[in-house]
Amino acid sequence: MVKIVIISLISLFAAGGLIGQNARVILNGRVSYVTAQNIYVKFASNEMIREGDTVFVQGTKGLTPIFFIENYSSISAAGKPFPGTVVKVDDPVILRVGAKEETKVIVIPDSVPVKPSLELTKTESKHPVDSIRATWKQDIRGSLTLASYTNLSNTGANNSERMRYSLSMRADHLADTRFSAESYISFSHKAGEWAEVKDNVFSALKVYSLAIGSDFGDHSSVWLGRKINNNLSNIGAVDGIQAETRMGRFKTGVVVGTRPDFQDYGFNLKLLEYGGFVAHESLGKYGKIQSSLAFFEQRNTGFTDRRFVYFQHDNSLAKNLYLFTSCELDLYRVEEGVAMNKPSLTGLYVSLRYRPFRTFSVFASYDARKNVIYYETFKSYADQLLDEATRQGLQLKLNYRPWTKVTMGLTGSYRYRTDDISPNKNLNGFISITQLPWINATATLSANLLQTSYLDGRIYGLNVTRDFLKGKMYGGFSYRIIDYRFANSSSNLLQNVAQIDLSWRINKKTSLSVNYEITLESVRNYHRIYFSFAQRF
Repeated sequence: MVKIVIISLISLFAAGGLIGQNARVILNGRVSYVTAQNIYVKFASNEMIREGDTVFVQGTKGLTPIFFIENYSSISAAGKPFPGTVVKVDDPVILRVGAKEETKVIVIPDSVPVKPSLELTKTESKHPVDSIRATWKQDIRGSLTLASYTNLSNTGANNSERMRYSLSMRADHLADTRFSAESYISFSHKAGEWAEVKDNVFSALKVYSLAIGSDFGDHSSVWLGRKINNNLSNIGAVDGIQAETRMGRFKTGVVVGTRPDFQDYGFNLKLLEYGGFVAHESLGKYGKIQSSLAFFEQRNTGFTDRRFVYFQHDNSLAKNLYLFTSCELDLYRVEEGVAMNKPSLTGLYVSLRYRPFRTFSVFASYDARKNVIYYETFKSYADQLLDEATRQGLQLKLNYRPWTKVTMGLTGSYRYRTDDISPNKNLNGFISITQLPWINATATLSANLLQTSYLDGRIYGLNVTRDFLKGKMYGGFSYRIIDYRFANSSSNLLQNVAQIDLSWRINKKTSLSVNYEITLESVRNYHRIYFSFAQRF
């Protein structure tokens, strides 16, 4: 049955007339510095990075965009974080760059020299198996991070300290064989709350990825364990088996397994799920064209929890004009206890990015999202969730670089639901100057105006950063004034927030960072201290 579905989907894509072939380069990097205004990342090579490129992180629900690149140099890139983004120093990041000419995908890991790709042709060897094995070279890389988060205040609430230990590793072609492995594991707990960990170790231990895989030939692979499939990024991690193969311009795959437990992210055999995808890559007149379609069913104790399809399309419509769109359609619904196969649009996202000049770019997006309903897992609330309206949003972003060392930007967003008292409106602007005279630092001034149904907010900020000792040390200072005025209260919230950051690259693979933030109110004050030690290998 799965093979029939995959073949049908391939036929559907082929009818679309997508021709040519394109590959994309995947850059793996690390977060090097974080402020309230910007996220700074480093890659092994910045030669292919461009303004407007999107940086992602790998989370429990797949690839999540965290910012657009606004500034970059030979060693780092930076941009303003998207709303709700939470990252820390040394978190792994991913940047996918479209190649300009036909080539194979090359993965450039952080802290690992770039190796030339080995192309296979029919004339290279009379023994294709031997030629394929020649490309199996062991490559092991990863990082171990120790971090602590301390919160102090004079409010009378208990002070807290949270420790977090994380290990991420990717081992390709172990001992020059077909076998590979990957893992991303973290252990987090609060000081003085060890009893909770003893009761349930998964309250502290989170296994985001732990899998082994095997290549079959040059185009097929099978993975076993917990793994996030980049072609099914909105699904999240799957405990089970994943197989995929490439056939010319098409890539197909199937997944069978279970979902992690929705309460503690542990192993839960009752949450069966299965599905498949088909993807197509091509090279059009103006650049890459990529499309993918996925079908998935998720169950709980044998009953359907959710059934849906997901479509994603990425296209270079014209010179310097890029389109990205995704659509999620639920196929299963329960109303008043009656199950039915009734299609319902759950999510729609459309974005356009246009860069008419090297110094100017504009980005616009529209998104519409309804609550995702798992009818068995949350059946007590399902009818209530069905009544909630779709949230819709518009965003417009402008970036302009009038001079080499000056960048300015303006972002406006508008989000609303029909049952909201008033829509959410946000306007953010910034101006950034690099290599300031006398101090050789980068300074950014920013302002954020926020209006919702329950508050009016204004945030003004100044951020100054600088490298020391030829890039081995990185320091920063930021200051923000936060003014919130609540609609249904006579009291307002005025905060002064100062932050100091210091990062030290001890050697090529070892780094240490410290962050201190103080928030002052009229009576209360809060202190936050973040410490991180990272060792890459």
